[in-house]
Amino acid sequence: MFENLIGPGLFVISFFFMFLVVPWERIKTLLPLGLIGGLGVALILLYLMQNILGFWVFNQVDVINIIRIPLFLSLAWLPFVIAFSHLIAQYRNAILIIGILAAFPLGATLIHLFLLNNGMLTYHNWSLFGTLSF
Repeated sequence: MFENLIGPGLFVISFFFMFLVVPWERIKTLLPLGLIGGLGVALILLYLMQNILGFWVFNQVDVINIIRIPLFLSLAWLPFVIAFSHLIAQYRNAILIIGILAAFPLGATLIHLFLLNNGMLTYHNWSLFGTLSF
């Protein structure tokens, strides 16, 4: 029922999250970092992990796939990296920073778990722990 809509859905959720936690002026400042550290790294990582190394295979996750890379799923990382960067720079409390540092890989792992359970992601010689720690 939700085939091909997970990528666009995560993209929309990530933008809402970013706009909730990051002021507009800060978004404009952090946009180059989001493009390189979010979208750029996501595209490279997905290409390597799926197409070159064969650890992951995405199945019907996105409406647009470019060389088997789910585009909207990759684009979702842009606002998450902007929000992550803003939050890390915003706080000085060690416990909050540790929580922020833990939240992002935990979120990616939970998304992978959801995709795995719904047959939209297949692992080959990979594990959820690898996602959490990578």
